[in-house]
Amino acid sequence: MAKVRENIKKLSHYKPPLGGRASEGYLLLDFNERTTEPSLKVKEALRKFIDSGKLQAYPEYENLEEKIAEYAGVLSGEAIATNGADQGIDLVFRAYVDRGDKVIIPFPSFPMEYQLAALQGADILKPLYGKEDSSFPLQEILDLIDEEVKLIAIVNPNNPTGTPVLISDIEKILKKAKEKGAVLLHDEAYFEFSGLTCKDLIKEYDNFYIVRTFSKSFGFPSLRGGYALSQKENIQELLKIRGPYDVNMAAKVAILAALEDTRYMEDYAKEVMEVSKPKLEEFLKEKNVFFFQSQANFLLLRVPNPREIIEGLKGRGILVRPKNTPEGKEAVRISIGTLEDTNQLIKSLTEILS
Repeated sequence: MAKVRENIKKLSHYKPPLGGRASEGYLLLDFNERTTEPSLKVKEALRKFIDSGKLQAYPEYENLEEKIAEYAGVLSGEAIATNGADQGIDLVFRAYVDRGDKVIIPFPSFPMEYQLAALQGADILKPLYGKEDSSFPLQEILDLIDEEVKLIAIVNPNNPTGTPVLISDIEKILKKAKEKGAVLLHDEAYFEFSGLTCKDLIKEYDNFYIVRTFSKSFGFPSLRGGYALSQKENIQELLKIRGPYDVNMAAKVAILAALEDTRYMEDYAKEVMEVSKPKLEEFLKEKNVFFFQSQANFLLLRVPNPREIIEGLKGRGILVRPKNTPEGKEAVRISIGTLEDTNQLIKSLTEILS
């Protein structure tokens, strides 16, 4: 048998707890997904595609990336469609990181970033978010950037803490990274909820990449739609790595339909952030349950009995997820859905906490 690379043999595969969760009738508050179906326009477009007699043909993207660029507010040629945001992250890591290079990924963060860095054989540096307030470790990151660092990966707002990072702080990191020959990967998976974006920095910095997804507020993670943004020359390099047919036609059809009905997405995001989230936060404060201040569609709860809460909610038909706090202790991450979802969650939490 051929020998697998040593750094891969040392890895364990990323195993999110997905088995049966979507088919057994749970309220899904564990993966930060939209809790309601995507736009009717998306469903209609998919039905039309299925009936088009074109399933046997290879994907044709036509104006997909132009429409994505238009939505994102960047120039034509500054967007690449990807098979979920995960592939966008993967493309950037593969383009810039070799075995033995240093990569900075603050802890805790999105697990796939550590996985992909390890896959490339990188030495991963993990400055810690603040233990008490999950504050962003700006100065530590700046101090770590040297000529051996090839990539810095930041999720904004962070997952799982929900911590927002100031655009001015991102630019400070970009400047230092450019001086030292490194790139910055800025994960904006929760952009539609937070409103936080650094897309205007693309014009000025040629060492900057943004990744986003259609899996969260748009509501079709099953189709794996995402995209990356950067200067045109950088996008051309990523196109050399991405396969010519990696984004399937169902995803393409859904993305174009969703971008024609952004109001549907915006209404959902508004309900989550302006109605559901404040109500859940108020409830948790009344119950003296600590949560990190979040600017995304989820909260990370620091509780003495995380497993009791996770299992108690599961027994009441609600899935939430264990995640680490900055000090490495297990906590509970709860996604936020509609007001109806939040009322159901609060009712169940009341019973458990009592």
